Amino acid sequence: MLTVLLIGIINLWRGARNAWRRLLHRSPYWARIEISGALPEFAEPPTRWRRLLGAQEPLSLQSLRRRLERLADDPHARGALFVFDDLAVGWAGVQSLQQILRDLRAAGKGAVALLPAADTRSYLAACAADRIIMPPTAYLNMLGVRAEAQFFADSLRLAGVEAEVIAVSPYKSGGDQLGKATISPEAREQLERLVEQRYELLVRGVADARGIADEEVRRLIDTGPHLATAACEAGLIDAALYEDELAATLRAPGDADAKDAEPRLIEWGAAARRMPLPLLRRERRHVGVVSVTGAISAGPSRRSPLPLPIFGGALAGSDSVSAALRRAERDRRLAALVLHVDSPGGDSFASDLIWREVLRVAKGRPVVVSMGDAAASGGYYIAAPARVIVAQPATITGSIGVYAVRPNIAGLLEKAEVGTAVIARGARSGLFSPLAPLNDEERAALARTIGETYAAFKERVRAGRGLSEQQLEPIAGGRVWTGAEAAQIGLVDLLGGLPAAVAKARELAGLPADPRAPIVLYRGGRGHTQPKPFAEPPDPPAALAALLGDALRPRILAALPWVIWER
Repeated sequence: MLTVLLIGIINLWRGARNAWRRLLHRSPYWARIEISGALPEFAEPPTRWRRLLGAQEPLSLQSLRRRLERLADDPHARGALFVFDDLAVGWAGVQSLQQILRDLRAAGKGAVALLPAADTRSYLAACAADRIIMPPTAYLNMLGVRAEAQFFADSLRLAGVEAEVIAVSPYKSGGDQLGKATISPEAREQLERLVEQRYELLVRGVADARGIADEEVRRLIDTGPHLATAACEAGLIDAALYEDELAATLRAPGDADAKDAEPRLIEWGAAARRMPLPLLRRERRHVGVVSVTGAISAGPSRRSPLPLPIFGGALAGSDSVSAALRRAERDRRLAALVLHVDSPGGDSFASDLIWREVLRVAKGRPVVVSMGDAAASGGYYIAAPARVIVAQPATITGSIGVYAVRPNIAGLLEKAEVGTAVIARGARSGLFSPLAPLNDEERAALARTIGETYAAFKERVRAGRGLSEQQLEPIAGGRVWTGAEAAQIGLVDLLGGLPAAVAKARELAGLPADPRAPIVLYRGGRGHTQPKPFAEPPDPPAALAALLGDALRPRILAALPWVIWER
């Protein structure tokens, strides 16, 4: 009751403030919004001390959606000028950004993209705008799609280090970067298929948006970069103008004959101060979101300074993710949960711990997974219990499989003239020691643990997706799929972004359709949250019991088969 009263008071104040704003600000305007950086689905808020120094939360796809909802509600807003600057989103992120721009246009507002400099993905995202503008001396660097993977086996050997890789199949080639000197036929096959699909996505996206034939788009890609004036002549952009020449061109649809045909262009901060304030809403039941972003690891979520694949950058810790899921589970107002996964996988044991938490939540409420740029390997592992999986067509997913990398630095120690004395008991006491190569018995033992972990992984997927072993094995074994392909083979249910996943979650929970309904984001926080027991204790498969009973080091990885550096 107190909460309802407080919301009512705040909304009365906001209503009065909105009336004053409508009287005070009647002139038309365009809002200038900078789009830059990684643009994640949800941004991590700055730490407390950084907030005290004035730091603000980075722009995310979700916050951009909320901004444009406010813009769409303001009758004086003509549209938004999106300035794309050093955009670093993935291909699925590009598709989500395109949908955001289309939604703004569908609301009757204009969307103009300004590209001070444009690479392939920035330009493809901008193709969803009404108009694309570049400075006359800028270059459109739409050069196609390129994937690069490095292999370090020979380099490591020069230093006296070797890496022995044991994987479930040649398609699970994540360890190849350390264990091979060049790309394997299986890895090349997958990489070529993914590059070809992304290239066709680019060609079709530009052709449809700009009204240019596919073959002409391919020719323009092959003959790039293009100076802005040449790109304008080719129909790739609409105008080559400097930013101080934009005012006369900013006309939303239907503005051409209006008296206010040249509205002001103002920064987002100033625009937000003149827009109507959204009224607070309180729903008895809501949809919640838990986000899993980065490589999956044990412990708390954190950022690793190591410039290494899987072990560097953002790490989604099983402790933090589990705590967030337990908080969601304890919320009595939670009607359904959306698990947002943007992860290439990582530690298979940590993935299993998160899987368990998702499974328990799914026992009581509908769980829908929303996949970002990647939800593969361990990222798919944790998605398996969901009732519905939603992915963008360009999402990288699948990679159902595991591998282990066992280093051997005996050669390095010999080169450095380091003496080693070993006193051991137990036939396999040196299984995880990097000081000597594996013998046949140790290699067989490690292969057995890989097989058991893989069997548990497949069991999770079979149970969650309702697939038989005969249906699953041909699409597993480390094979990687796009979201569009995954939808055809039963690994994904729907194509779309986070809004589509939230809409599906509301439907499954029996809530009315409402694209603007607030969602609650659950974070891990500090401290330990005790898990609730299952209503019906599960009967874990023998393979999982064996896995949980072993303290395996080095850890077994369920991760993407390679790191792709795209140009």
